[in-house]
Amino acid sequence: MYYYEILYIVNPNFERKKIDDTMKEIESRLNKTKSKIINHVIWGKKKLAYPIQDHKYGTYIMAHYSGGDKNALDEFNSWLKLSDLVIRHMIVRLDNEPDVIEKMGNDLNLDSEKEHKEHKEHKEIKEEKLNDSGKETEEKLNDSEKETEEKTEGVE
Repeated sequence: MYYYEILYIVNPNFERKKIDDTMKEIESRLNKTKSKIINHVIWGKKKLAYPIQDHKYGTYIMAHYSGGDKNALDEFNSWLKLSDLVIRHMIVRLDNEPDVIEKMGNDLNLDSEKEHKEHKEHKEIKEEKLNDSGKETEEKLNDSEKETEEKTEGVE
C-alpha cells in the first residue's frame, strides 16, 4: 500500500468556516478515490516565498492518506489544479506509513496576530535604535558646535 502527503495552500483571507469547508471537500474527494485519510491538520498562516495570485500569505494545510485507485488519484490531482479553493498544492509519495498527529485545538493562528505582534515589537526596537542614534547624533552636533564656538572666539 502506498502512502501520500499533500500540502496545499488556501486563500489567506478565508475564515475558519471556509477553511473547514475546504478541508471537508478535499476529504470527500479523497474518499471518492478509495483513499483513507490518516492526518489532516492546519499548519497556519505563513508568508509565501513569492506572490501567488496577488497573495503574499497563505494558509497551509497538510494531509496524509493511504493510496486508493491510481486513476482516481490522478483525477483528484487534476481537480486540485483547477480548483478555486486551493492556490497551490504538492503531493508526494511517502516511503513509510506516517505517524498519526493528534488534532490541535482551535488556537490556530489564522488571523496573523502573532505576525502583527512580531511586527509591532520589531518596529518598537527599530524606533528605540533610531532614538538612541538620534541622541548620539544630537550630542555629537552639540560637541561640534561647542568646538566651533571655541575656535571662533579666538579668531576675532
